Amino acid sequence: MKSRLLLALLAVLLLLSTVNKANCQDYIQYQVQMNNDNSAAWVITQVSDINATIDTWEGFQQKIFNLADAATKATNREMAIEPESIQMETAISWETQSKTTEYRFKWLNFSTTENDKIVFGDVFQVPEFFSQLYGDGPLQITYPFNSTIISVAPTPDNQDDDLQKLEWYRTQDFINGKPSIIFGLKSQNGVSWPQSTLIAAVSATALAASLIGFYLFRRNRQKTKDAPTAATFAGATLTESDEDKILKTIQSSGGSLNQTAIAEQCRFSKAKTSQLLTALEQKGVIKRFKKGRDKIVMLTEKHNKGENK
Repeated sequence: MKSRLLLALLAVLLLLSTVNKANCQDYIQYQVQMNNDNSAAWVITQVSDINATIDTWEGFQQKIFNLADAATKATNREMAIEPESIQMETAISWETQSKTTEYRFKWLNFSTTENDKIVFGDVFQVPEFFSQLYGDGPLQITYPFNSTIISVAPTPDNQDDDLQKLEWYRTQDFINGKPSIIFGLKSQNGVSWPQSTLIAAVSATALAASLIGFYLFRRNRQKTKDAPTAATFAGATLTESDEDKILKTIQSSGGSLNQTAIAEQCRFSKAKTSQLLTALEQKGVIKRFKKGRDKIVMLTEKHNKGENK
């Protein structure tokens, strides 16, 4: 009788041990919040055994910076991770003998805007995209409340229109489906803007701007009949391009400046600054070199001497 009770007790202990190990095995979940400014807020949740080794702060940063660089090369579209957004927190549960780690960051220029549509999916052209992070797991994508789904591929395992959320149970299924997701912007009453309405609004705005510009031109011309040089200078100032503004900022700093400082001094967003610098780099006006998480921007020798483009 005692031997039977002992065997039964051992069986229960073995079962509890098995359940405990199952509860503490690694679990990964990806949550991506799409934003109207083409950025995406990422939250990666990792649940592991209390004694398991997790990623270091430096290792986590290296993963996401390398992935953004690889996505830039794969899509030929400048991207970056916002350094100030990077967070990493770990909580321990003694009851379940597990720990939960959350990795957070903001990915700039993650999507693109085409007319009245937000389009993304090209970043996943990077080979083994999620393996470069923390492996396979469920993926949730939440889209802005002022947008509506136009098309989504592959078909999600779960779609909640009230919560504006798409879900795939495995990232492997998402990648194999060559993902492409398009959202259309909504008007205030929740109805998607028709293309004709957008065209009419743009045309009306352009017409109004033309009339105002013509009026200002006539008025300035009347005031500056005797001072053509001053009028020409004023016109040049009004038509200064964003690229010229960046070049003047670099020149005033001795021919080189950090990319972050350029964005701050010109009052451009980081994504816009990166796009403008990419265009200038392709024209051979500047060169960029990595320095930590930032980049040093230098005028080429020809343009640093003040020669014409």
